[in-house]
Amino acid sequence: MRKYLKFFPLDHFFKNVLVLAGGTIISQVIVLASLPIITRIYSPADYGTYSLYTSIIAILLMTVSLSYENAITLPEDDKTASSILTLSLRICLVVSVLSGIAIYFVASPLAHWLKEPSMKNYFLFIIVGLFGAGFYQILNSWSVRKKYFKQLARTKYTQSIGQVSVQLGFSFMHIGPVGLIAGEIIGRFGGMLSQWGLWRKDVKQQNIVTTVQDLKDSAYRYRRFPMLSLASNVLNSIGLYLPLIMITAYYGPYTAGLMALGQRILGSPMTLIMTSVRHVYLSESSEYANNAPEKLYPLFLRTVRNVFIIGLLIILVIVILGPSTFAFLFGNEWEKSGHIIRILSIMYLSQFVANSVGTTIDVMERQDLHLYREIIRTVIIIGALLYGELSKQPAETAILYFSLASTVGYVLHLGLSWFSIKKFKGRENQYKERG
Repeated sequence: MRKYLKFFPLDHFFKNVLVLAGGTIISQVIVLASLPIITRIYSPADYGTYSLYTSIIAILLMTVSLSYENAITLPEDDKTASSILTLSLRICLVVSVLSGIAIYFVASPLAHWLKEPSMKNYFLFIIVGLFGAGFYQILNSWSVRKKYFKQLARTKYTQSIGQVSVQLGFSFMHIGPVGLIAGEIIGRFGGMLSQWGLWRKDVKQQNIVTTVQDLKDSAYRYRRFPMLSLASNVLNSIGLYLPLIMITAYYGPYTAGLMALGQRILGSPMTLIMTSVRHVYLSESSEYANNAPEKLYPLFLRTVRNVFIIGLLIILVIVILGPSTFAFLFGNEWEKSGHIIRILSIMYLSQFVANSVGTTIDVMERQDLHLYREIIRTVIIIGALLYGELSKQPAETAILYFSLASTVGYVLHLGLSWFSIKKFKGRENQYKERG
């Protein structure tokens, strides 16, 4: 066994990845183990409405701190990092309330387009859910900075336990998708509280005091993040989550529910493992950029190689075994989801690899490349789905167009990350020669 593990050298980087991935795997086992029960209690239409809610939250989540949380790992001192975090939390509170109010006022036309008449009732869920998810996302950056990977891993499965428990418990009340949404919100808050405690403990130990001037200085120093990263992050989120919203509008909540289950089975394990790699990669690459720039490019190449092999193995297992077991595991209503995961498989493999090293552009502070990438990718994806609708294609064909367009976008994503780190390597070599 050891000789095979030598191909994946367990250096400091990948030990940290394994720690985060361990929590991720446990959390996914909890969620996936509950799905055979969830899918027999809630209908595909309920699951489609729930997925519509999570898609809206995911898009708005990119705006909660105006992308300032992406800068928390970058400063050399914790005082500056803590001031960025404080700034991000305050922005999150304001954005959460404003987003919920906006949803309330545009709910009627939105409900008509999405074929979801109860949309107006969800604005309070939007406020509370966005607040919890936003705080958790921001506080995560502090844990990544401080390398609290064990604690971060623990939040993964405590979130899943809270989510699944509430979703199963509310099913007896027969309140439809509201039970699924409530479970999602409770899970987010479960992870947020422990992360808040870690940050406050560090602030107290280091006697960090954040003033209004500190907030202003941090906002100005890292202004490129809201100026450039915000737009690119929102576009990235639109490319990821708007397709499900468009599928809901064009083909109804039932079809969206089938697609959402396929995405959960194929995408969630890969996304959460990728997030573990991404967090550790961000921490290591930020440190190397400040102290050992010659190690950045080898780290990038090694990470891309290893996550591609891991992702390919996951894809093969799910694609081969998935379709034949969907009806058995989840009920006959969900059999078509098994065919959808095959259509989406190439997209998720490319996403797995590209997003694992996607923070390269942030570390290089090349937010301009991030923005250009997301504009092109979003146009390709939305154009593919619009073409499917205008040409009156069936749902599975439209999903195929989406999968292929997304794959092209992720290849571009990876290529620009490689370009930015190559340019950085070239600059470092020039500095050495001059020195």
